Amino acid sequence: MITPVSIDNPQEMEVWVSGPSGVNRLFIYTGVAIFSFKGTSGNWLHDYIDFELGRVFAPGQVRDVLATGSLNSIKNLHTANYAGWAVDRLTARWDATEQRIKLRADLAVSDIDGYLLRMGYQVTVLARI
Repeated sequence: MITPVSIDNPQEMEVWVSGPSGVNRLFIYTGVAIFSFKGTSGNWLHDYIDFELGRVFAPGQVRDVLATGSLNSIKNLHTANYAGWAVDRLTARWDATEQRIKLRADLAVSDIDGYLLRMGYQVTVLARI
């Protein structure tokens, strides 16, 4: 697991809505996860980063969660040989232990001196508060 160094520019928006099944809030969380993930060869190296974000939600409040993300910063120290960087998948869910939204991103990097350094994310939560 990759540990984030920090989360830069975290932002939160809460919108009152009138949705199905009593949904009355839409939360949007955005930011940039800062970390260092270095390739070890010309083959893909896979790992993941995960972290909690946003407010505390009580059991039963979260109805649906969507997540998306993108590469924000990559680098290669020398000649790029078989270089590649990827955010393969993002998933977000309510974590019962922390009672917050947990974001997980599956990442990949190739090249012995290739680095993946930042990943942007947006998480949308439908809730009944």
